[in-house]
Amino acid sequence: MSMAELVAAGAPELPEGYFYRIRETSISNLMVEIRQQKGRWRSKLIADTYVIHKSDVPAEESIVRACERVFDEVQGADEERAAYRATTAFLGDHDPRGGR
Repeated sequence: MSMAELVAAGAPELPEGYFYRIRETSISNLMVEIRQQKGRWRSKLIADTYVIHKSDVPAEESIVRACERVFDEVQGADEERAAYRATTAFLGDHDPRGGR
């Protein structure tokens, strides 16, 4: 399944340079990863989640749901990092006389 097919099925579209990898784990489960391309042959794992199989849900929908979960995880992490960076402006000693 290509990235375009995943997105057409409902998976969130990733920014340029990122892709989904769907792989089988050693315990016979599927895992969805978001990876960042690093050069021609290498990539870096950003986040991953297991595909949850349910008998009443089609396989494609289970994979799309996993893509949504891992995408939401990455988005939440970005927001947490931004909130942390905003608080770093307050680092340091706060002198009651106005100095730092």
